[in-house]
Amino acid sequence: MRIMQIGFLKVSLCFIGLIYGHITSKPVEKSNKLVLGGLFTDHMVLQQRSHVSIWGSSRPGQKLTIFASWKKKVSVISDADGKWQIKLATPRAGGPFQIAFKNVDTTIVLNDIFIGEVWLASGQSNMDIPVKGWPPGDTILNSEKEIASANFPEIRFFKVPFGISIRPIDSVKGRWVTISPETAGNVSATAYFFARKLYQQLKVPIGIIQSSIGGTPAEAWTSSNALLQIGDFNGTIKQMDSINAYQQEALKNQEKNLHSDLTRFNSNTPTVLFNTMINPLIPFTIKGVIWYQGESNVGRAEQYKKLFPVMIQDWRDRWGSVLPFYFVQIAPFLYSASDQREQSQKLRDAQRYALKLPKTGMVTTLDIGYLKTAHPPFKQEVGNRLAKFALKNEYGMEQVASGPLYKKVTILGNKLIVEFENTGTGLTASPKGLNNFEIASADKVYVKAYAKIENNKLIVFSALIPHPVYVRYAWSDESSATLFNKEGLPAATFTSEDD
Repeated sequence: MRIMQIGFLKVSLCFIGLIYGHITSKPVEKSNKLVLGGLFTDHMVLQQRSHVSIWGSSRPGQKLTIFASWKKKVSVISDADGKWQIKLATPRAGGPFQIAFKNVDTTIVLNDIFIGEVWLASGQSNMDIPVKGWPPGDTILNSEKEIASANFPEIRFFKVPFGISIRPIDSVKGRWVTISPETAGNVSATAYFFARKLYQQLKVPIGIIQSSIGGTPAEAWTSSNALLQIGDFNGTIKQMDSINAYQQEALKNQEKNLHSDLTRFNSNTPTVLFNTMINPLIPFTIKGVIWYQGESNVGRAEQYKKLFPVMIQDWRDRWGSVLPFYFVQIAPFLYSASDQREQSQKLRDAQRYALKLPKTGMVTTLDIGYLKTAHPPFKQEVGNRLAKFALKNEYGMEQVASGPLYKKVTILGNKLIVEFENTGTGLTASPKGLNNFEIASADKVYVKAYAKIENNKLIVFSALIPHPVYVRYAWSDESSATLFNKEGLPAATFTSEDD
């Protein structure tokens, strides 16, 4: 980025205080110089054939003109607070381009801009783990080879830095980087393999905004207003609102040496990651979202059935669009904590409930787990499966994107007939046969059951249960896939109890 006579936006000290538990009395100073939003840097990717949002700040009431080298010119006047936002029409995929931002005393030129497809990649550690892995315990399959061959100058990543705040912030620091053997090792493996598959199929530039951090629950990524719909987090939200009001009043009165007890808040706290790692990205124009999270909500499956769809809808409301949202079921893993043991299957099944929302898709990983770690190394397949949903639903490429999903069960004498959606060209068993099915009578005491495929349906039975009512599949931490469609995608964990 080339800049002439440009000032620097001063970050409010209160944000630093929110992270470190201390706030100074120095008031926030407004910059009168032209400043672009943090997502707008050299090497960025903008969504093709769209009207992309661009924003920043300058002197109040000042006119800014934007010149794009694809022969587009727009102007805007900053508001009373010096903020400005404008829509810029983009052409079909291509580049490199330049964009110049010019007011009366400052010009900023952004170089090496590409137009293509832009996706947000978010979640916890399974989205955050980079292509180089976290050795020795958590590795990525063939990572050294993948990094060495990662020569994709038209795939670009913007990594959102970690931060927490008890109130939404508007700014983000970072830069877009092109993917090469020097940079690929540090970006999300799941998102990289997703981007690579899109690039290989679409032949257009791909931009990924990576906003992820390990060990974080879904509520940390959800706005406080949305969480109030659930009611489970109101106490914490009320505490944060009280502290925020106290801090703002103190700053307004220029009180010195203001201290607050913020040590209770961390990256697991409701809404704090939304405030710093999602809110500053809005309304950057994106095609959709990929998401890999859930491990930190194991043990709270019933809550997740409500929470996860609320989070998805929250993001869509904030962007003002029904964004495609494709997510990954957590993989089998031997949880050791007493309150989590034999709980992950319930969370996997809870994730399935988000599919009731439109424009969603779920990647099942029952066949690519690794019981020794919650971070399976097979991220190539995860990324490719996420890409199947995007390629089919957003880009019109005919393919089967989902594995079989439970639809309904019918009682037929001493047998249960199970029907599925997304069977592709037909149901099939793993080479080791069908396993991990259980049935129960009305008392819900489950026993191992036999299963066979007939007429693209599953027949499940056991001599121990003469009057079966319920069926479930892969209902343990360590369950693996035994039922697939003929396209090779596994059926998801399910229970019929909630019919």
